[in-house]
Amino acid sequence: MIRKLAWAACVALAACATTTNDSQPPAPVGRADYADFLVGRVANLNADYAAAAERYQAALIRAPHDQDLLDGAVSAALAAGDIERGRRIVRSAPEDTTSPYARLLRGADDLSARHFRDAARELAAVRGGGAQEFAAAILGMWAKAGQGQADVIDDDLRPLLTVRPFGSLLNAQQAMAYDLAGRNAEALQAYASAAEGGLWLPQAIVRHADLLARTGAGEQAGAVLSDSANAGNPEIVAAAAHLAAGQSPAAAALTPARAAAIGLYGVSAIYFQQSDSANGLIALTLAQMLDPTLDAARIAAATQQARLGHADRAIETLQAIPAASAYASSARVMEAWTLVDEGRGDDAVTLAQQAAASGDVRATRALGDIYRQLGRYDAAEGVYSTLITAHPDDWRLYFARGAVLMRTDRVADGEADLQRALALSPDQPDVLNYLGYAWIDQGVRLQEALGMIQRAVALRPDSAAIVDSLGWAYYRMGDYPRALDALERAVQIDPGDATLNEHLGDVYWRVGRRTEARFQWNHALAQSPDDADAIRAKLAHGLPAAAVNHPARR
Repeated sequence: MIRKLAWAACVALAACATTTNDSQPPAPVGRADYADFLVGRVANLNADYAAAAERYQAALIRAPHDQDLLDGAVSAALAAGDIERGRRIVRSAPEDTTSPYARLLRGADDLSARHFRDAARELAAVRGGGAQEFAAAILGMWAKAGQGQADVIDDDLRPLLTVRPFGSLLNAQQAMAYDLAGRNAEALQAYASAAEGGLWLPQAIVRHADLLARTGAGEQAGAVLSDSANAGNPEIVAAAAHLAAGQSPAAAALTPARAAAIGLYGVSAIYFQQSDSANGLIALTLAQMLDPTLDAARIAAATQQARLGHADRAIETLQAIPAASAYASSARVMEAWTLVDEGRGDDAVTLAQQAAASGDVRATRALGDIYRQLGRYDAAEGVYSTLITAHPDDWRLYFARGAVLMRTDRVADGEADLQRALALSPDQPDVLNYLGYAWIDQGVRLQEALGMIQRAVALRPDSAAIVDSLGWAYYRMGDYPRALDALERAVQIDPGDATLNEHLGDVYWRVGRRTEARFQWNHALAQSPDDADAIRAKLAHGLPAAAVNHPARR
């Protein structure tokens, strides 16, 4: 128990060292395998896990008894989402391997195949970092539960329920274990504890509703689904529809493998919050091994792959989500946005149109957003107007159409839409910021605009764009000391934004700090801004004696 609590505390601190993250497998001895190891290590450090897995595997062929290299190869394959490569690597490993990731992969496969005793043996032998042992504990608990060992619920989970930030997630795992054991009252109490702790996992929320429906509490089941902060999640929407039709909210029966997959999916989100992409992706791959129908894990993996710059891999992951999935529309929309980022606008529009054809409101709104991103404002306006006719109380639609109208110089109509959005939802910081910034930019209604932006900052103090708007408002009103304070803070939040750096350069110039002004303008120019010529003119000539109108570009 002492060892268990020690690694749990380690995990809670944010991803202890793993072979894919903070540490690396030691270099093998041979020249050729050493070269492969070095290339793999560089790829790993650059979060190119597919290339790392390939090179580590090549080195492993020449050094087949190197257990650290084996662990590095398996972990990189799992982080890359390459399940079959990971299995091929593990098949060549000895039964008594010391590689924690090799044992995790075997344990996941055994658990999925309902070979619970074999899974428990593999997982009990995992020795490694906190993330590895935490995953092994979750899987191992379900391997024991699959064997009917009901006491595992108390013995293995209860001591960990206070470990942050995993408390509500483990409460949900506890609830599912009680459910599987037929201890319904205890399961419902554990679900209630998870909800009190801020449970967000859609799959766990659906399982809670499913248990309520099975125990005759259909109204409560509906309330659990509708009252969730995640009520708009496709899986929860589908569960609510099933319940309304008199069917089970859950699409499939609960099994140890499915429950373990839900647990690892939840763990991955916490790792990503802690900027630990490797352990997050590994958890998602293991979750997909345990439950191949867990498309939420594919969505999360594709999101992270796109963030890491692996667009092709993200698209491949999204395309694995079938048309019958609750997440199909979300997958097509994400794929379309990935294509936009890759400069393939026409392909993105075609895909978004196909997703919108399903009648899904979010997919249709995404089509409008993609048109707007691509500068096809007339098409975007048409989509938003159609949606507004069908959903006249959705502030997001007025906000989006208002932004399009402002971009096409129909200022009065745009402002009317933005004010309608505020009337429907008065505390939306994005709307407050957009309208306030537009007025500041036009040099009109400055005090009112300043008040709106101050409200937006209070509502979202960590938004660089909103803090920048506050600084620009002070700048346009000639209050340079306050402008300087706000704009420096905005650049600290997002140092890579061209507009923020340009604005900071402007205020430096106004307060006589000319060298710093040119530094910031050069930094803005390096970000390939749309107004590069205007910034070059500032670098050449500085600013004129009086502040001039500055076009809004965000």
